[in-house]
Amino acid sequence: MDAKEAGRQDPLEWHGHRIVTEEDLAYSFPGALDPASRRRRTLRHAFHAAVLVFLVLLLAVSVAGAYLLLTRQMVIPAWEYTPTPAASAAVSGCPRDILAYAEPGTAVVNVYNGTRIPGLARKVAEDLRQRGFQVGEVGNRTLSNTSIVAAVVSGTDGRTAALTVQRHIKGTEYVADARMGAAAVDLVVGRKYVGLVDAERVSTEEGRLSCPRDEG
Repeated sequence: MDAKEAGRQDPLEWHGHRIVTEEDLAYSFPGALDPASRRRRTLRHAFHAAVLVFLVLLLAVSVAGAYLLLTRQMVIPAWEYTPTPAASAAVSGCPRDILAYAEPGTAVVNVYNGTRIPGLARKVAEDLRQRGFQVGEVGNRTLSNTSIVAAVVSGTDGRTAALTVQRHIKGTEYVADARMGAAAVDLVVGRKYVGLVDAERVSTEEGRLSCPRDEG
């Protein structure tokens, strides 16, 4: 037998006979192992069982956590969109200014999907484009309450554009955020969005922003 052939042989065979291992003895003759070997074997099996139980529990916790986050039964505050203290201090409650309606083409609207409904932001962005609005970013953003039509967010300079957006989408909630500059508006869409107001029914009169939470 050459060296290559010998190297390919089963390491547990010697001249055609199988070498009996500790595991073979333990399986065939449970009492053949000395107390120390039995103890090591028991500890090894216990360790393997503990690792398996830990992995199963970890998987169960991960699946449960993912389900609670997806169904919004659990909310992580750091992921929520809330104005900074500076924003709250800059604007107390709902602005009461009488604002002029602006043409849709003068407003830049960033559209965000605040729900788990696939493609909602893209649909709303297309609705606004067809109505003449300039659409900026389109993406996702977390809403603490998805059971709304939409939140319209702007800084002081964007209030006129925000009023225009609210006139075209009935039932929206205005949120002031002093961090936002220029005349840009963020539109975070909720689950109750059904579409734009019919073009011929849009009011172009002066008016105030709508803040249902403050007004209620």
